Amino acid sequence: MILAKSDGTSLDKHIHDCLVIWQELQTALPKLKQVSNLPGFWQLLFAAIYIHDFGKAQLEFQKILQHRSNTWCQQRHELYSVPFAEKFALEHQYQELVKRAVLGHHRDFHLLAKEKYKKAELLRFEKEIKWPDAPAHPEDYTHNLCNGFDRDLLRVIKDFAKVAGKFRIDLDFSRRVIFIDQPHPYVEIAASQVEFDPWDPDYLQNMLLWGALKICDHYASAGLDRLPILEDQHFGFLDNMKQDLEREGHEFYGHQKSCAETKDNCILIAPTGSGKTEAAMLWLRRQMAEQGRVFYVLPFTASINAMHRRLSGQMHPDAGELSNIVGLQHGNMPSYLATLLPEQGDGNICERNNRIQTWKKQLSHMQHPLKVVTPFQLLKYFYGVKGFEMGLVQLTGARLIFDEIHAYEPETFAQIQVMLDYLIQQMDCRVMIMTATLPTFLKTILEKTLQVDRTVIAEKKFMEDTIRHRVVLQSGNILECLGQAADEIEAGNRVILCCNTVRRAQDIYRDMVQVYGLSEKSVTLLHGRFNARDRQNQENRLFDDETQLLIGTQAIEVSLDIDFDRMFTEPAPLDALLQRFGRINRKGWHQGPCPVTVLTQGGDSDKFIYNNELVQRTLEVIQDVDILNEDRIQELLDAVYPNWLPQEREKYELTKRAFEHSLKSLQPYSYPREREQDFYEKFDGIRVLPAVFWNSYTERIEAYDFIGADQLLVSIQKGMYWRLKNEDQIELRYLAFPRDDDQIEKHTVLVAKCHYDSGIGMTDEWEEANDTVMI
Repeated sequence: MILAKSDGTSLDKHIHDCLVIWQELQTALPKLKQVSNLPGFWQLLFAAIYIHDFGKAQLEFQKILQHRSNTWCQQRHELYSVPFAEKFALEHQYQELVKRAVLGHHRDFHLLAKEKYKKAELLRFEKEIKWPDAPAHPEDYTHNLCNGFDRDLLRVIKDFAKVAGKFRIDLDFSRRVIFIDQPHPYVEIAASQVEFDPWDPDYLQNMLLWGALKICDHYASAGLDRLPILEDQHFGFLDNMKQDLEREGHEFYGHQKSCAETKDNCILIAPTGSGKTEAAMLWLRRQMAEQGRVFYVLPFTASINAMHRRLSGQMHPDAGELSNIVGLQHGNMPSYLATLLPEQGDGNICERNNRIQTWKKQLSHMQHPLKVVTPFQLLKYFYGVKGFEMGLVQLTGARLIFDEIHAYEPETFAQIQVMLDYLIQQMDCRVMIMTATLPTFLKTILEKTLQVDRTVIAEKKFMEDTIRHRVVLQSGNILECLGQAADEIEAGNRVILCCNTVRRAQDIYRDMVQVYGLSEKSVTLLHGRFNARDRQNQENRLFDDETQLLIGTQAIEVSLDIDFDRMFTEPAPLDALLQRFGRINRKGWHQGPCPVTVLTQGGDSDKFIYNNELVQRTLEVIQDVDILNEDRIQELLDAVYPNWLPQEREKYELTKRAFEHSLKSLQPYSYPREREQDFYEKFDGIRVLPAVFWNSYTERIEAYDFIGADQLLVSIQKGMYWRLKNEDQIELRYLAFPRDDDQIEKHTVLVAKCHYDSGIGMTDEWEEANDTVMI
């Protein structure tokens, strides 16, 4: 028996497992054949799968898998797999495609170039010195190709017809011979690889065959045997909603029905609380006559977590703790997954963490048919991050739903635009973009990119009937209206105080509790400087009837399905204000419009967050607004955002040109390391440990509860990090603890010497870290 894995998995079984995924891919990603411009795509992928690990049949490599001494000399087994492509009855160009995919299925061609390929003269010299009695040098490729294989490989070759018949593939394999005196595969293929133009047909032929082979190999090795797909039953909640509406004498809104009838790309502009998510699901249901992966794109981690919970509950209500239909992907998944499996007293930490890590591994494989992600989880593939070829395969024929498109900076917007242009034109993707606020100039850009003739806009009657807010422009700053907020709470109203900075929100929290006498149970503070555990607790409190006052930052603008009665907010650009207003009288069910008070003065640090010109324009356009009619919002938006600001246009144009250029350098069989670094440098957050948690953190690390330790970290922006660093409030600490194999594990963490409280989060106030160091 020829082994494929050191765990005892045979070559036959691994090939079979890969072919099971091959079969699943045809159902889950049927557009691969069309988009690849290869009529025989599935046939070529079958061929590549069958031979991709033949090189492991080398006798010396088998000894490695059996943990025996050997003379393999760190060669690459895939080099010995490549020549078997010549046994297929394929045209030369298709044989070459299979060869390239097989050669690159473990290492990209740049890494292969770093391997030592010895010339014949050196091989002869080394053989005489080191292996005089051996028939050949252990690294003599031609000799090994002729004499070095386990004879059982002949059986695997002869079994091809039987296996091909089982999977209903028509391909001749065994009749052709391999010419032994052929060039070394690296020299023949990798060293002479030419660059492909991403807009030429042969680009996607190579990229998608390479990526699909790696998916089959990786998924099979991970023990997967099924790729779930979206079925009509997963949209049954929409039928239930329709029936509920009809019983009450209502129906879906006009904009929702328009989305349900749209066959192609779609842009939807409708107010917060008008059922945009349901509209997106109605659009998606129409698209799923043809399978493809679905990506629901949101800008913030909190939004993703909330949408994952929502869609899982609606589309797969019987899934239990984690759905195999709805997945998610962002940079802090373990902490979120830990909230789905809470700690249970003295329960087994290792068992719990292993379960969470298993979930994370399953999610990272992206086998879910619907995935809730940030745009960066898609953009990273266009930066050549390792595994990008598998990501592009997943994007083939995909459906993408972009929610809250207004939230992106010009640089991110430019990258999204370029990415969508390529995905729509080259990879047969369909896209829905929806938002409550979209200036006309941005709408025009997106309509051209998506090739949309008409944007779906909420009906005029709906807009006229939806009167939720009365805008009050009030002189002064938010500190001067805390008494008004207290009076509103006394009158029985639930109030939101929205600030632009964390420090201002924390100060107001203290004032409302200490000066105005509100109980801590009735006040909830929400911002980005909580750790994952406390952030979840704070969000959960918003749905508790005890919470009468919410004090928050921009964190309240995204995906919080809450409904309060009254708001006081610091000044901000109009689109941000409109998102904040959406948390007041959300469904329009209150009697009469609810007042939202906008203060004219912000804090000194607001200039680092918002462009002052946009803030001033916003104050000017809302000064004459009383009742905020939804059908006036577009007019107000266009007054504030007639076009890019000069500095924003420059960022947009530069980024767009740079990203278009970088797309051309994204090549099959190649991972551009410098571009991967460029991608990760775009993230602004740095995670630190508040000093108060030092002992808890070390105890969890010592107990191997790495997920529990991770939940104690707080994400801060680079600007705050460097300010604290310059003030000696950041310290790099080292931990060392013994592992089961008697080795010492080293671990580092950035400790922030800042006060932390579970009710107010991390502040700037100095707090010395406990000096306990664990060895």
